[in-house]
Amino acid sequence: MKSELEKAYLDTTYLVFVDGEKYDIKIEKPLPPVIQKLVNKERTAVILTAWNPRSQALSLPDNKSRNNELNLKIKNYTVFNAVGQGEELSWPAEESFFILGIEKNQADILAVEYEQYAYVWLESEKPASLIFTHIWQSL
Repeated sequence: MKSELEKAYLDTTYLVFVDGEKYDIKIEKPLPPVIQKLVNKERTAVILTAWNPRSQALSLPDNKSRNNELNLKIKNYTVFNAVGQGEELSWPAEESFFILGIEKNQADILAVEYEQYAYVWLESEKPASLIFTHIWQSL
């Protein structure tokens, strides 16, 4: 199960919405220039969701409630909407946030708080990477 789940995360396209435009982000691939410019300016960014803790599907109202709670916790950052869309279309796209200027330890704390196995980490002049939280080790 762990290797299938890891593959699903790696194959996911992370869509970020900035000023009415959609930008696709893939793990270990070059970032779109607009996204790279935003990340370079703020040094770091993360794509994070509160949906489907421990990759267990929740109802739409439960997922939206969790994401609303996360949104309140990140209100002091510059945030854009994002979506994680896996190749497996039977698994619905997960609403997420593209959070600029966040420190990695804070991203990890939020990911663990919302029981996420992994999140997308971005740094200046680097491709997106997938970071697994310590919850992943419990699988």
